[in-house]
Amino acid sequence: MAITQGAGPHAAWITINGLTIPVEVGSVSLSAKRKTSSFNVKVPMSFEGAQETLANVGDNEAVITTMTRGQISTLLTGEADDAEFDYIARTIQITGRDRSAKLHAKKTNEKWLNRLPSEIVQDLIERVGMSGNIGASQLLAGKRLEKDFVRLSDNVSFAYIIHKMAQFDGARWWVDAQGQFHYQPMDAMQGEYSITVNQNKRPISSDCKVLKIRRNIQAGKKIAVTVKAWHPKRKEVFEHTSNVEGNGGPREYNYHIPTLEQDHVAKHARSMAAARARHELTVHAQVVGDPTPVPGMGLKVTGTDFDQAFPIVTVHHAFGMTGHSTSITARSAKSGRQAS
Repeated sequence: MAITQGAGPHAAWITINGLTIPVEVGSVSLSAKRKTSSFNVKVPMSFEGAQETLANVGDNEAVITTMTRGQISTLLTGEADDAEFDYIARTIQITGRDRSAKLHAKKTNEKWLNRLPSEIVQDLIERVGMSGNIGASQLLAGKRLEKDFVRLSDNVSFAYIIHKMAQFDGARWWVDAQGQFHYQPMDAMQGEYSITVNQNKRPISSDCKVLKIRRNIQAGKKIAVTVKAWHPKRKEVFEHTSNVEGNGGPREYNYHIPTLEQDHVAKHARSMAAARARHELTVHAQVVGDPTPVPGMGLKVTGTDFDQAFPIVTVHHAFGMTGHSTSITARSAKSGRQAS
């Protein structure tokens, strides 16, 4: 639930290889949009050990921690990428990313035979030393060649392969504050963070500083996605049309993906249709600094024309000596719109 008691005492730190340095100003951007989260902080150069450590650090673990209203919380665990020394202002600016950055650095050129997408994801994250909470896939990855399902990669990053697996599965992935990897269905929500606005009071009351909901009218229309596949061995065309009901339309999309069979064609169509519809409603909210909302949760909105729970896609924390604020973006189709 959004904080209602207002602002309170606040502080922030970055810990690099065991050295904890106070933060003057900084930000953390957390994402469940199949991309790496990041941080950007400025620390005093005069803090004992900061200059020497950052001038020589190599492999490292960086942890961003805040204290808000007496509650100490970790926002991000990852690795520092850059340190910029300002010898006039006497500050050091540090930027970095969460542990999934290693998935972008590693590339592979290989094939997987008869493996589920979730099994491929598990294999790849383990190669970079990560552990994860991986939701099981239902269909084998890749295309049907001869008697096997084959998934090929052509010198692309681990992150790209995981992104394509998630597209097929209708899933999303993110890394939590402790560095744990998550791969879950797109609309699965692990807990809720609630915000409320009371429009019947004068003046209007709310437990958030900003609440905006954008409705994409085109994405709110009926959506029809058709996927066709020619299978050369079976000499047969497989086809499936997935519909998401809406107000107006239909908006029609057609895709041709070779060498798929019927169940894979249907899975692709449903995932693509749901992805199109998901852009109908986008919520932007800002609350008094609060470490509670994280990617993977749902944002429950009450008191609007669009009351429902929205999967959170990004959380941005701005913090430092001037205070702490938290901005949340969540996105979903209107409740009840499902891909057939």
